Amino acid sequence: MKEKIKIFFFDILKRPSFYFFIFLAIFTIDRHQRYENSKDDHGTFYSDVYEYYKYLPDIFIKGIHSTETEIKTNRRTIGMAILYLPAFIVGDCYAKISGQKRDGYSKPYQWSIRWGSIIYCFIGLIFCRKNLLYFFNEAITLLVLICTLFGTNLFYYTYSWGELPHSYLFCLYSIFTHCTLSWVIRKKFNSLLLLGLIAGIITLIRPTGILVLLFPLLFDIKSINDIKTRFKLLAEKPIYLFWAFILFCLPIICQMFFWKHFVGQFVYYSYGNERFFFNDPQIINFLISWRKGWLIYTPIMAFALVGIVLSLFKAKSFHIFNLLYFSSTVYVLSSWWEWSFGGSFGCRALIESYAFFIFPMATFIAWVFNSRIKNIFLKYGVFTTLLVIFFLLIQLNFIQTKQCKYSIIHWSGMNKEVYRLIFLRTDFNLAEKIYLNTKYTPPNSEKMLKGDRDF
Repeated sequence: MKEKIKIFFFDILKRPSFYFFIFLAIFTIDRHQRYENSKDDHGTFYSDVYEYYKYLPDIFIKGIHSTETEIKTNRRTIGMAILYLPAFIVGDCYAKISGQKRDGYSKPYQWSIRWGSIIYCFIGLIFCRKNLLYFFNEAITLLVLICTLFGTNLFYYTYSWGELPHSYLFCLYSIFTHCTLSWVIRKKFNSLLLLGLIAGIITLIRPTGILVLLFPLLFDIKSINDIKTRFKLLAEKPIYLFWAFILFCLPIICQMFFWKHFVGQFVYYSYGNERFFFNDPQIINFLISWRKGWLIYTPIMAFALVGIVLSLFKAKSFHIFNLLYFSSTVYVLSSWWEWSFGGSFGCRALIESYAFFIFPMATFIAWVFNSRIKNIFLKYGVFTTLLVIFFLLIQLNFIQTKQCKYSIIHWSGMNKEVYRLIFLRTDFNLAEKIYLNTKYTPPNSEKMLKGDRDF
């Protein structure tokens, strides 16, 4: 027994990425409150979160018949409410035991949903680690995990406003990826069942999320023969494919019956005149505008883009998927009438895709690690420089997270002048804040709805 325990601890010492989660638990317990972003007594249950979440108090506390009109007018599907449900039950039980208000929005519910959001992110990172270790070593895996959480806006949408769908979807994308790898690499056909169910929930929450299905179709596809092999694998055990399809449809069918009950029809478009402009995608604005550009507010992900190019030579199993998924996702999301996606820190619509972008990020880091520079000093100099750049970009993300929390980074009205004025600053006096308020340029939503895409 002692020998087994000894072997276990020595095994842990060989897995540095394991320590990341120990650090993350300590960091979360000690630091999470400094990043929390609340507006009033309802905490972060406002704006989009309110719409996603309100199904639960409406149905389980107020009673489904007393709030039927409100349920009818809710734009959101029930997908996020399903994911909130475990934490909601914990909050409701705690409210009952502690004698606090059982309205679905009091402190016990805020506390439980917030911690539920953090746990979903943790689970997503755990599966990211599993996925990376299929192809990369522990050191690269550790570095990618650090950059993905602390260097991107996933951090803000976990610790500041984690109740939005992004950390939840990041978790689902990570599990979906793991199921795909388990099926393709290990030939575990039962993984198809969970793959189908998760893809259905993702699509229910965000219909554009159906693009995740490109991963099981395109991963490890390098030639026409690979495509034939993939279809043979799909046809090998059709019963699994059939049940995967049924499980994919299940969440969507539930939503259809929900609509039938409350709206009177199985298929219902709840977004009114909001739509896509596929003939006018705002790709440049989406990626590099001062308002919400992905690479402006999450610059560390530029290395993932380099990794997509490198995957043509260094990680061919991912190359076709990387190219098609990134291009199609950016095209579809930038075609939405409000390509900046309302109030947000940077481009929040891509956060869930980080579960895929970890692979090109790791490809880039592995390329630097394994470079054939003969001069040992030059080689370690390049590696050290990369680590310093990562460190500085993580510090930038921390600063911008605080700026966003205190509305220094405006929820929709950022521009080049304001960005220059606030760059690397978190201390602003009242006069400076008043001055900044005169400089923000929020978009004109009415014009954007009509197709004037850059207002």
